[in-house]
Amino acid sequence: MKKAIFLLVVPFFFTTCNNMTKLNYPGENEIVLEWEFKGNNVSSDYFSSVFTLENKSDFTLSNSGWALYFNQLDLRVISESVSGDVVIEHLNGNHYRLSPRDDFKLEPGNKVMIRFDERGRLFKEVQAPLGPYFVYSDSLGNELAVVPVKQYSIKPFPSLDKTFPAETSIPLPTAGWVYEQNLHQTLLDPGAIGRIIPSPANADFFGNKVTLGEGLMIHFQEGLEREAEYLAEMMKQVRGVAPEVMNSNTGGPNIVLLNTGGDDLEPGKETYQLVADPEKGVIITGGAAAGVFYGIQSLLALVPVDAWRIPEVDLKIKSLTLIDSPAFDYRGMHLDIARNCIKPASIKKLIQAMAFYKLNKLHLHLTDDEGWRLEIPSLPELTEIGGYRGHTLDSKDHLFPAYGSGPVTDPENGFGSGYLSRSAFIDILRFADDHHIEVIPEINMPGHSRAAVYAMEARYNRLMEEGKREEAEKFRLIDPDDTSRYNSAQNFNDNVVCVCKEAPYLFFETVVDDMIDMYREAGLPLEVIHAGGDEVPYGSWEGSPVCTEFLREHPEIGGPANLQTYFESRLFDILKEKNLVMAGWEEIAMKKTEEGGWIPNPEFAGKQMLPYVWNSRVENLDLGYRLANGGFPVVLCNAKNFYFDLAYNHHPSEPGHYWSGYSNTRSAFDFIPYDVFNCTLTDTWGNPYDPEVEFAGMERLKPEAYGNIIGLQGELWSETIKGGEMLEYYYFPKMIGLAERAWSGQAPWGSIKDIEERIEAMNVAWNEFTNVVGQREMPRLDYLFGGFNYRLPPPGAIIMNGQLYANIDFPGLTIRYTTDGSEPNMDSPVYNGPVQVSGKVTFRSFDTRGRGSRVSVVE
Repeated sequence: MKKAIFLLVVPFFFTTCNNMTKLNYPGENEIVLEWEFKGNNVSSDYFSSVFTLENKSDFTLSNSGWALYFNQLDLRVISESVSGDVVIEHLNGNHYRLSPRDDFKLEPGNKVMIRFDERGRLFKEVQAPLGPYFVYSDSLGNELAVVPVKQYSIKPFPSLDKTFPAETSIPLPTAGWVYEQNLHQTLLDPGAIGRIIPSPANADFFGNKVTLGEGLMIHFQEGLEREAEYLAEMMKQVRGVAPEVMNSNTGGPNIVLLNTGGDDLEPGKETYQLVADPEKGVIITGGAAAGVFYGIQSLLALVPVDAWRIPEVDLKIKSLTLIDSPAFDYRGMHLDIARNCIKPASIKKLIQAMAFYKLNKLHLHLTDDEGWRLEIPSLPELTEIGGYRGHTLDSKDHLFPAYGSGPVTDPENGFGSGYLSRSAFIDILRFADDHHIEVIPEINMPGHSRAAVYAMEARYNRLMEEGKREEAEKFRLIDPDDTSRYNSAQNFNDNVVCVCKEAPYLFFETVVDDMIDMYREAGLPLEVIHAGGDEVPYGSWEGSPVCTEFLREHPEIGGPANLQTYFESRLFDILKEKNLVMAGWEEIAMKKTEEGGWIPNPEFAGKQMLPYVWNSRVENLDLGYRLANGGFPVVLCNAKNFYFDLAYNHHPSEPGHYWSGYSNTRSAFDFIPYDVFNCTLTDTWGNPYDPEVEFAGMERLKPEAYGNIIGLQGELWSETIKGGEMLEYYYFPKMIGLAERAWSGQAPWGSIKDIEERIEAMNVAWNEFTNVVGQREMPRLDYLFGGFNYRLPPPGAIIMNGQLYANIDFPGLTIRYTTDGSEPNMDSPVYNGPVQVSGKVTFRSFDTRGRGSRVSVVE
């Protein structure tokens, strides 16, 4: 009820703020705000930008009574550089405040320019300030109104050479640069390319065809009802009519028979055999129901692509015999719904996409500093407080805005607020299980815990007011007297729980017990809990009196730096008691050395602990292998290859992070699971590595440890993701590259010793793969499950001797161009080969629906 009242109060401010005489502050449309990036100064390692405020109200903004709040990624203002008689201060996380100095004055009709420099470099439009709003207050500092800035604009970035000055040695992401990147891609004959992604282990195609026509029936063995219903629904999409479904073990022409068992199959629940024969019909045999389900996906991949757009009652597929099984048991996608909330419908659509490409684990990141997204009935404050973001200075009722979520807590007004109710989560669990996907929930501790900390502080305050001190302390996660000073990777200074108290362990166990209940109600076992454990900031617990006393009583721990290892061991024991596997980011399986480095912790080797290795950048490239060699099962999530929230490339308009470089479909496709050194060939900007230098002394994966690499996972962090369509842009087509590698395993070219020969083989394989994606997968994705907003790559192009040469990441996509300066559309000429041009040429790629890519220009 308290949350509902808050949602009524804030709009009241907004609707009454136009009454200037009475309320004496500007309305939401009366202060115009503009931000402009001015370029990078490489030699001095800073970049410059400018806010422009224009006052269109009748009220003078003076040196008090107002402040402008906003979010910005990676902002590190050089305070002495700020002009315009204002102060810009970091509050916490990516939340900032701009407030006036004594000499500030902005009268009606006037503008003020506020220029400031920031440390480092800025390359991306997504790093612009977001979600600005004003807070107006009276002479005593009491807040009168919170007013969003509706008239806010981000000016177009300057020329590429100002974003990437020559001193950076970074190639400009022009159309010519893209053209060079795509030189290995050529259009292949449709008959010469693969038909199924991920590639099956063994497939023999024959010359004749099998018709799935009028009167088509699906027969299924007892226990395969769900798989039969799924196939019937999918066949309805491509045929226009649903086939009849019958419990029967009889096959034959125009029948798809689903069964399990079979002498030709190796043991394993995900193996399957697919036979398509004019006389026998289609027979899908699985090692278990999951194998049957994956056989169905391969059958659907064989359906003519045009049938997804215009259904055909009589479908013809090639006759074949196919025996297939996955290389890795764990084939996963990670989805962060904490930083920005992702709605259940978008989660379900991701599940459908994953299942189509034979991925089987959905790692749901449910909690972080910026949000707690799962209802825990035992601790309602977790979502009542931690599930909402809006304007606040104390986080007592909700969290402060992040990533441009704005001042209002209404979930329908942005992506900062919202959560999965218990029933919604159970529904997702069942939906995932119907698609043979296991949902692995993550509760991130001891860092990344700000949402939980403030939710439990609200609980503490409520119970203290009721005089229930003992109950209040039960789940209080902090030491209130802790004076530790730290700054987390996302710039938080209050996001770590006090691991020296018992409250965090009781809290964790309570949350886990509620989650076990949810899985039980869904009819599913909870087998794995991901406990996070990453990025605990240096300096945590050093100023905590509780921890000082605890370490005095437990000298064997050795100091604050080792408290995280102690914490992970306690969580491990809690989960072991419940017969659950403890998963987490790699830090959970590591311990600090006396020199301050991290090594695999032998205490956990060979036990129910599963590290996910992400931070394996060049200087740490062997981290996953060190853990695998040390006896740990490992899921490889290498940031450079599988962090799908990294931008596809470095063009300023391409959304996404770039802290670990850039990630595209090829980054995942090229991955060599058992020898990552063989696929780490260049740095971010294409400069070749010298393996003898860069990788000297690094640990190679021992042959006996190959089995400890249990799988691969793609990561989707949501800081820069706003909504379901944007989410789809981030994961498609990258996820197709992951699916290929996770199902098919290490490609034959992965073990070629000669580097030139290996690169040549990789290029040949990549060219065929891109043709399959461009000619088959993308046209299907235009209509599959309602269609996806996958990324359409801008074409590359050069003009040489007056002729235009263009190419594309995925041959098969249509390229259209104009020569009159207009933006290409579906009526523009199609590029089919070199063409004579003059002046400026503008071009885009298009899908079968008429959706176009970002515009590219070449002169």
